[in-house]
Amino acid sequence: MSITILLSSAAYVLSDYLITSEGNTAYNIIKHLEKYDYEFHAISAYVRIKQPLPNLTTHQTGTTQTTPAQNAIRKYTQHTEFLTRSLITVKKLLRTQRIHIIHHMFPAVYNQTFSPLALTGGTNGKPFIFGPISAHITKHPTDEKLLSPLTTKLHQKTITKTTQLITITRQVAKLYQNTQKPITTIPLGVDTNQFKPTPKAYNSENPEILYTGSLYPLKGVHHLIQAFSIVTKQQPNARLRIIGIGPQQNTLKQLAKALKLDTKTTFQNFIPHTQIAQHYQNCTIYCFPSLGEPFGKTIIEAMSCAKPVIATNQGGATEIIENNKTGILVPPANPKQLAQKILYLLQTPEKMKQLGENARKTAEKQYSWETIAEKYHKLYQSLA
Repeated sequence: MSITILLSSAAYVLSDYLITSEGNTAYNIIKHLEKYDYEFHAISAYVRIKQPLPNLTTHQTGTTQTTPAQNAIRKYTQHTEFLTRSLITVKKLLRTQRIHIIHHMFPAVYNQTFSPLALTGGTNGKPFIFGPISAHITKHPTDEKLLSPLTTKLHQKTITKTTQLITITRQVAKLYQNTQKPITTIPLGVDTNQFKPTPKAYNSENPEILYTGSLYPLKGVHHLIQAFSIVTKQQPNARLRIIGIGPQQNTLKQLAKALKLDTKTTFQNFIPHTQIAQHYQNCTIYCFPSLGEPFGKTIIEAMSCAKPVIATNQGGATEIIENNKTGILVPPANPKQLAQKILYLLQTPEKMKQLGENARKTAEKQYSWETIAEKYHKLYQSLA
């Protein structure tokens, strides 16, 4: 019998080609569950899909997309629109469709995210899954701090209405251990067929350091640029490639210029997610200098391409990387130590190869979409 899942919030942006970890994750979970005969109705503020899935019906509830630089008033106006229109759409689907399970997937953030459907008792007794839940360990913006007493209360009330919690890491699971709710930890995944190694030899003459992701202060890219300044003193032919957009982009460009790195640093804007793998494959080392990331999907993408990864020992990276075996962990906001580890790897290509090979094995075993989909399949079967 086909099981129909209502994703009451699949992702803010549901996409198969944009660089959005939540949207790509939701899309790939749905895609890889098709073989198990699941049907999905997915609610999203913005649907950007080039390859439709036969088991997916999407419902867009946003009208004007928010950008990172927009002010708080517009941000919350659009969030309110999303919540309101999504609730109306979900209730209509519950009246008109045969729904077996309701799943609020993304966004789900500790003490921030809540479900209007659950809070209003609109689940109609159906199993209600919440997550995978993430948790930011860095300081929140002022607007989020001001709203924190309210969102915390609504989040905790939502948790009391759930049938099952999913957390993105074991660290997050510990935050909910006293809720008396069943908890399953399921990480994000990676397409190991798209993100795969190539036989290209290590370029010792012009090594490239790569970063991909948003350009916010908490991503720590300014520390990577400072570290790269140290690296170039010993490795003058090294290059740095930064792929991503965000409010800090101009500031980072100015920093690179001030450190006389502008001719050695390449800034690239949007690249479709379907084309990003080649940049991992072409780089020498992937760096993830975040000051505190809930997970770090780009880490597993680089690992899947058998690249050595240097990441900060905060948040999700500590559960993904086994230090000195599948990657290297360094303290956050420490350009000197980051530079030392980059230079160490550049000077020991055999270590880079070993880390890359171990990383690929880990990606295949723990983070392939087939593995992740199987975990969701078992969970859905237990509740249907």
